Amino acid sequence: MRKILFTLAKSPIGELIMGLAFGKLSSLLPVKRVFETDKVIAFEHPKPYWESHILIVPKRSIKNLATASQEDFEYINECLTAAQKVVLMKGWDDSDYTIVTNGGSRQEVAQLHFHLGSGSTTK
Repeated sequence: MRKILFTLAKSPIGELIMGLAFGKLSSLLPVKRVFETDKVIAFEHPKPYWESHILIVPKRSIKNLATASQEDFEYINECLTAAQKVVLMKGWDDSDYTIVTNGGSRQEVAQLHFHLGSGSTTK
C-alpha cells in the first residue's frame, strides 16, 4: 500500500492526491506516526536516507516553499515546531541531526515537506 501511495504521489495528479491526503485524510494514511497535531503530521520515511528519517508534512496543500502564501506560514511554522519536538523527544538535541526541504527538480512530490534525519546515511 505504501509503495502504491508513493508512486501515486509522484504522478502528474500527485499534487491533488497529496493535498487531499495530508489536508483531509491524514488519519487514514498507513504510516508510522511519530508526532501529530491538527496542522502537521510527522512519520517515519518509507524509504529512509538516514538511520532515523522522519518526514514532517503540513496538513494543508502547499506545493512548495516558493509558492507558499502568507496563510501557509502558520502550517510551515508548525512543521518547524514539530521538528523541534521530535528532536527533543528522540534525544537528538545532544547529537547530530539534519532538517531539509527540497524544491524545484529536487522535490519528488508536489507537497511541501521537511526531512529530519539522524545517524548514518543508508545510501
